[in-house]
Amino acid sequence: MRGSELSHLPSDIELGVRLHRSADTFTDSHPLVLDLKQEFTGKLRRMSGVIIDIYFDYLLMTNWKEYSTSNSHILFAQFYDELETFSLPISSEFDKQAERLVKYRWLNQYSNRDTCFQAYSSIESRLGNKIQFAVHANHFIKQNHNLFARKFSQFYPELLEHGVNFVQSYSVPK
Repeated sequence: MRGSELSHLPSDIELGVRLHRSADTFTDSHPLVLDLKQEFTGKLRRMSGVIIDIYFDYLLMTNWKEYSTSNSHILFAQFYDELETFSLPISSEFDKQAERLVKYRWLNQYSNRDTCFQAYSSIESRLGNKIQFAVHANHFIKQNHNLFARKFSQFYPELLEHGVNFVQSYSVPK
């Protein structure tokens, strides 16, 4: 979803987009994440935010029960069922992305570390292979898993609290 004007969206979708953007901003400016980015060297530093974001998805999935009482398989099945029948008439880009999400069930795949490498490789392809980082990122992540896991376990409860506060204080922008 591009742009700041979102009033054309259903209110729950607008809230979701704004929550996602707020979570991204919170994450990108968080001291723990900024510290973690400093661990990256050379060419990997340029892609550090992307690498961290994807690896944190993996860490969330492997530690799901620490953060949610919902069964992730049931939750994602409901999400995919709703996504199959949902459409934004004004956004063919959204519909294409939704179709890929349903087809490949990416969210379910993040409990497997190899999915991170596949995601990095996919990003390389989308960038026309101008930035080669997937192999190095995969190696770096494996070497530094404990550091990432420690930072994630400190960071994620704060992100959850941020999300709850955002939703509770949300009012439709004028």
